[in-house]
Amino acid sequence: MSFLANSHTVITTDDVCLITNFWRSLLTIEPHFENKGFSEFILPSGFRFAFFLPTGTAGKHFSSSGNRDHISLGLTVNNIDKVYQEVLALSNTFECSTAGAPKEHPWGEKSFLLIDPDGNRWEITESPTPDGILLNHE
Repeated sequence: MSFLANSHTVITTDDVCLITNFWRSLLTIEPHFENKGFSEFILPSGFRFAFFLPTGTAGKHFSSSGNRDHISLGLTVNNIDKVYQEVLALSNTFECSTAGAPKEHPWGEKSFLLIDPDGNRWEITESPTPDGILLNHE
């Protein structure tokens, strides 16, 4: 058996509608699926990320409360400066923030940290490779 890829991420939330509307606005795509308890976005790469309200059996194993500053999720974009400006504009409507403007990194990427309305940390990255994936760090 071998693992092939990181195919999806599922994140708990207390307000599926709010977090879905934030990501709908930033991504400018509609969720693949959406209801009051669950929403899922599919990026052009095929990677999926979803938000859900833990209830029923899932409520026994997941919580939407607690500190969310121990992990960040990565998303790669074509134009990081444009996305950064879009996030700043969205901060007038949604309670979101950044840790500062995009920075260049020695391995060739440029990134900034986005804190979404639920407090999730997202590293928004622009990669020098056409597919957005760094295979080596030369």
